[in-house]
Amino acid sequence: MGGKILSEEERRHMLEKLESKIVATRFMTLKYITSTINQDKVDYAKMDMELPDFTKALVRIIENLGQKDTEEMVKREAGVCLENLKKKLNPTLMHDVPMCTSCGERVVVSYRFCTKCGVEMKSQKWATTYKLCEKCGNPYDPKWNNCSFCGNQLIKKVEVAKICPFCKKGIEPSWLMCPFCGSKLKLIGGT
Repeated sequence: MGGKILSEEERRHMLEKLESKIVATRFMTLKYITSTINQDKVDYAKMDMELPDFTKALVRIIENLGQKDTEEMVKREAGVCLENLKKKLNPTLMHDVPMCTSCGERVVVSYRFCTKCGVEMKSQKWATTYKLCEKCGNPYDPKWNNCSFCGNQLIKKVEVAKICPFCKKGIEPSWLMCPFCGSKLKLIGGT
């Protein structure tokens, strides 16, 4: 991973150019972003960790261009750019991240209100799909091991046998498959 972090001015200009009324400006900015991704000139993953508001805005604008731009070539380029950008960004930003049903802003599971429009999150349909922490009552993402509010352990650790139940040879608890007999030792992706 290489690349630089864009300055505040560079970030502002990039977003402004993507929202320009001039078709060529929008198109060339999308091309530029794709080129900086493919050549590792800009570290979008690091910016996503340090400047999440910028990357959320960038993704939102590019998604909007891909869906609603009046020019077909801009729509196509936005699709290519977004696909490349998603590969570079923190995967948690892109997978199953809830969106405010009022304004479309990506939100964190534990938000109480949308940071863009101020609508209360618990009234939104997707909010009911998340479980609440037994200890503090805040919603949590099913992929979390611990609650982000109180640190409560959400996934209980299960001790795995240190002997293969099939061939009875010694194994490591982290192994998914016995290297001696090939038997499955635990379910992949199970909790």
